[in-house]
Amino acid sequence: MSLFRGGIPAILLGVSLVLAAPLAALAAPAGPAAATVRAEKPRKAPTTDELTKDQDSYLALVSRDHPLDPANYKPKDLRTISGTGLELRQDAATALESLLKAARKDSQSLNVLSAYRSYDRQLALFNGYKARYGTDYATRISAPAGTSEHQIGLAADIGMSSGRCDLKACFGDTSGGKWLAANAADFGFIIRYPADGEKVTGYKYEPWHLRFIGVDQAKAMEKSKSVTFEQFHAALLKASKVKTPTAAEIKKQREALLILRFLPPYRDWSIGYDFAR
Repeated sequence: MSLFRGGIPAILLGVSLVLAAPLAALAAPAGPAAATVRAEKPRKAPTTDELTKDQDSYLALVSRDHPLDPANYKPKDLRTISGTGLELRQDAATALESLLKAARKDSQSLNVLSAYRSYDRQLALFNGYKARYGTDYATRISAPAGTSEHQIGLAADIGMSSGRCDLKACFGDTSGGKWLAANAADFGFIIRYPADGEKVTGYKYEPWHLRFIGVDQAKAMEKSKSVTFEQFHAALLKASKVKTPTAAEIKKQREALLILRFLPPYRDWSIGYDFAR
């Protein structure tokens, strides 16, 4: 009897430790990289609608296969990027300003070459490329109006202050391009069109094209080793369709676990103690 009485606190302690561990992990503060841009608040796992229907979402997939609707969509929270005459959405602009400041501290002088573009501006740009290079090549280097990430205010083209390799693949080999590739995720950005991603993205390598998806997701994409945003987006979409247990279901599972621990032979797997011995 005394042994059983002594075992109850141990079992309850084991339960509390088991249940507290995942909760503590969720409450743990983000790493230094995630804290770089203070304007962005921690985000919950994206929902299916957020990934597929919400064009205001930082995770919206915009491409020729996923056009904007309406085609002339314009974000509501655009603001001017400090030191430029260009615009991005609020959080993206703040993040880019922090990125440029950090680059300067590392002796990298970077400029913003392009940011938000309206439907009409993108239409004129694409038509110009089409007239100059033909439709096939134009679609490899530019997005038709209504299918551009620039139009959602979350994309920016970056170059060196010297102008070296502006909007060219060789930018990726410059010190600024290498710094960008190594540090962009710390500020919530990804290199949207990687060198080995054209078959998936439909666009040639653009080491200068940044896309803002938020620090948490940019770091998650980096960790997942996804080559393209399309691949990462597909993984998020798949995960979003997995049914999350409700609070009532979780409570029921925990109660069932408690009951099992008091049944003969009083075995508590979590703390490794067998009362039957």
